[in-house]
Amino acid sequence: MITLYDIPSTLPGVIWSPNALLTRLTLEFKGISFETKWVEFPEVELAAKAISAKPTGTWPGTGKPKYTVPIIRDTTTGKTISNSWNILTYLEDTYPERPSLIPKGTKGLMKVFTTSVNRKLFGDALRPFNVAQTARVMNPPSQEYWATVKLMEIGMPFSELEARAKLENLISALNWVEEVIQLNGGEFLVGEGFSYAEVFVGARLYWCIVHGKDSQLWREIMTLNGGRWKKLVARVEKLARVEQVANEYRARSTRM
Repeated sequence: MITLYDIPSTLPGVIWSPNALLTRLTLEFKGISFETKWVEFPEVELAAKAISAKPTGTWPGTGKPKYTVPIIRDTTTGKTISNSWNILTYLEDTYPERPSLIPKGTKGLMKVFTTSVNRKLFGDALRPFNVAQTARVMNPPSQEYWATVKLMEIGMPFSELEARAKLENLISALNWVEEVIQLNGGEFLVGEGFSYAEVFVGARLYWCIVHGKDSQLWREIMTLNGGRWKKLVARVEKLARVEQVANEYRARSTRM
């Protein structure tokens, strides 16, 4: 059995973390059974160390090890893996009989593409919109921690970061992704079918759920590029079983 470590929220669908969602979608696509262990931000380091998970980086300024989600613990193999890309490659290598998200011969291309998307879409376009709003939908134990660590990472107050949110930057980034799709035949990003590229873009866009589906930002994204992102996000929600996960989370919370 695989355990996925994720961070909850107060949102109706609970799921929000784009990185943890990448792993959740990967596990669901490959049809690998797993359970979710929900941890609040201040608990992540302790939980990671308890299962010998490796840090995913270092904190700016201090150089201390940084522990983040997603993390998976696979009791079948005894392995513990951190970082969504490392988890992806582990699952592809360990369960080759399962459906693959990396078409043959595209692993390097996939890495380059996701790195580019992470910079253009996630870093430049989405972070100014979403970082502060994410704190507003977190459970109380995580709110102060998120504010503290993000201030350390981005080096500016949330208000200053939000002031840099420009819809035209997001539209430009999504037009760039659309151009890649058109160059590849008009339907998929890499190869001839649904792949980790779609999972990556979909999980990044789904982060905007922190604003709510009635928000102007969400509605704007759903209309862009002929409704392509609306369809992709709908597939993400279905594949991640968002409603079922939320019901299970609330049922567990009620019992505690």
